[in-house]
Amino acid sequence: MTSHIPLSLRRKIVIALDSDQLLSTGPAEAGGEADMGGWFWCFKTVAWAKANIIRAHEDHVFLVTSVETASRQVVDGTTLTMMWNSMVNDVDAHRDRQREADEALRRLAEALGRLGVSTTAEVAAGAPAETIPQLVRAHKGELLVVQAPTRSAIAATLWYSWADRCAHTAACPTVVVKESDLPDNVAVALDPPAPAPEQQQQQHE
Repeated sequence: MTSHIPLSLRRKIVIALDSDQLLSTGPAEAGGEADMGGWFWCFKTVAWAKANIIRAHEDHVFLVTSVETASRQVVDGTTLTMMWNSMVNDVDAHRDRQREADEALRRLAEALGRLGVSTTAEVAAGAPAETIPQLVRAHKGELLVVQAPTRSAIAATLWYSWADRCAHTAACPTVVVKESDLPDNVAVALDPPAPAPEQQQQQHE
């Protein structure tokens, strides 16, 4: 059966998610819920790949992201907050971001796993334009699906994003998925299948 195809014979798909979006869950508003906008975009990117690319019993999916160290980032408000927390709480902020990214990727991997997709998750450290192509080579990826990062119009005009650079340097075909490509209803592609009638009957017994 195809479900028993060994990893070495499966088509290997690498899905690279933007770490800033993956970790962008905002604080809960008073009496409300946390802002899941960035993470939901990641969820929809994976759902889009499941709906349009992934063959559940023939492919293996590597869910990956790359977290940059504070020394490689522009010193903005987020970086300053990380530095302050590191000094006051004696916590390595970069290491915490890697742990949080790993947990977020594992949640997505579990969603794919419930649909019968063979999946592993991996968080790299460094600039994604460099680390993502390295992961593609290491895993012998045959297709790279990249989540395009959010950028201002000026930034998009002046320089390539890490996703664009990956598309030029990865050793396999690359699909860059923009937020505008993702309707909200694509998320249903990651809904778990309904139980079979015999399973429903067993649940009621």
